[in-house]
Amino acid sequence: MSNKSRRYLLKLSYIGTSYRGSQKHVNNAVLDIDSIQGAIEYSMRRFKFSNIPTISLAGRTDAGVHALCTSAHVDLEHSGTLDTENLVGMMNRNLINANHEIRIFSAHEVSKDFHARYSAKSRAYLYRLLIPKDPLDRRFPIAETNRSLFLNMYPQNFDIERLRSGIKLFCGTKDFMTFSARKRDKIPEFEMRRNFVRTLHVTMKEAEPLMSFDPLSKNFDYWHLEFTSRSFLYNQIRRIVGSLIALGSHQVSEEDIQTMLQVPSHHNWNPHVKPAAPRGLYLKNVEYDEEIAREICS
Repeated sequence: MSNKSRRYLLKLSYIGTSYRGSQKHVNNAVLDIDSIQGAIEYSMRRFKFSNIPTISLAGRTDAGVHALCTSAHVDLEHSGTLDTENLVGMMNRNLINANHEIRIFSAHEVSKDFHARYSAKSRAYLYRLLIPKDPLDRRFPIAETNRSLFLNMYPQNFDIERLRSGIKLFCGTKDFMTFSARKRDKIPEFEMRRNFVRTLHVTMKEAEPLMSFDPLSKNFDYWHLEFTSRSFLYNQIRRIVGSLIALGSHQVSEEDIQTMLQVPSHHNWNPHVKPAAPRGLYLKNVEYDEEIAREICS
């Protein structure tokens, strides 16, 4: 029986602390196990596919950023029927044996028209904040290490309500050029301006400790900032969170943030704002149209 190329959707999660980011930075034929993409591709190398598997991820994340549930697709050339449960089990065993903090939930065959990135309807991220009840107490729950941002470096007058009030500034359709890190200096800003417009939904919710039985966990208030959009700009969420933290710590005002939004430019970034660290950021979920979702679940 001749081999046929089939496309599969993978659902997965990972802890990004030890990786340079989600995407490989080398030729597809070269192994790059320091990236999420490269590590997953390595976990498939032991299978006897006719092609070398190349993963396409639904969303790119920077070094240190995590994913609770994200997607990828891969084209595999094989004969007969592929046992996807066995594929998932073997991939996870290979990842565990290589000490990778990546886990595959499921694999489903999808049509060749499906693309994990471009078929996505929306993406949701959350940013996890820990605010100490006593700003002078520097003790930190061990389970939260590299899993959240610990706001112990800010003054005692940190105002969570100022942060909450600032969320409204980022909701809706806006030009977020100021809130994106510049990646390519060779392209003039006027050629890229339309690419910086995004429609964003932001909410803030109280959260829980990762391990409530840790005696240090009671010393903190836990908050999740959740962001939903069809797509995001490079460093956009970390810059927005950094702006909200600066607002809550009285380093900037709402008017300062409005200025960054009303005059969108890479040169209009407020120097009093620092992008939030990657360790508190999670890609929470990637959603697809109902028709695609039914195909995946069937």
